[in-house]
Amino acid sequence: MDLKALAGNGMAGEEYRDRLKADPDLHWKAMLRHHRPRKPVIAAVEGHCVAGGTEMLQGTDIRVAGESATFGLFEVKRGLFPIGGSTVRLPRQIPRTHALEMLLTGRPYSAREAAVIGLIGHVVPDGTALDRALEIAGQINSCGPLAVEAVKASVYETAEMTESDGLAAELTRGWPVFDTADAKEGARAFAEKRPPVYKRA
Repeated sequence: MDLKALAGNGMAGEEYRDRLKADPDLHWKAMLRHHRPRKPVIAAVEGHCVAGGTEMLQGTDIRVAGESATFGLFEVKRGLFPIGGSTVRLPRQIPRTHALEMLLTGRPYSAREAAVIGLIGHVVPDGTALDRALEIAGQINSCGPLAVEAVKASVYETAEMTESDGLAAELTRGWPVFDTADAKEGARAFAEKRPPVYKRA
C-alpha cells in the first residue's frame, strides 16, 4: 500500500485502473497475498523492504538479503492495518512472539535480526543478494522440475494438517512423481554417473 497515493488521489493511477477493473484481485496477486506460484519464488532484497515489501516477502519461499537491508511492518505507526496477509502468515512463518512484536511495534529490523528470527535465510554483502539468489535458483533448477513442484506443494498443503493427515497427503502428492520421466532420467543419470538432463515445460 503506497502511503503517498493513499494520502493523495487514491491507490491506483489512471494507468492501473483498467487493469484493476478487469482483475480486481490483481494487487493481491502482485503482493503474493493469496496467490502461490507453482515454482519456487526466491527473494533478493537490497535496501528497504518494509510495510508492503515485508508483506510481499512472506509470499516467497527462499529469502536472501544484503547486510544493510531493512525489514518491518510499519502500518500500525500510521494507524493502518497490514492487510497484505501479515497477521495470518507471519505467525506461521516465525515464532509468534517475534511476529507480534514486529506487527505491534512497527519498528525496523536489520537484516541480521530478520535472519535471527527466521524471516530471511541468508545475509550477504550488500550488492550480492541477487547473485546469491540466482545461485540458489541454479541449484534448484538442476533438480527434477516435477519433483520440485510437488515438494513445494506438499510443504504448503500439509502445513496446517495433523502429522498423520500430512503424511497421508504427502504420499498422495509424492508417489506419482516416481512414475514420471523425470524420475526415470534421475535414476539413469545416477547409474551412469552423470548429471541428469530434465525436460523443461
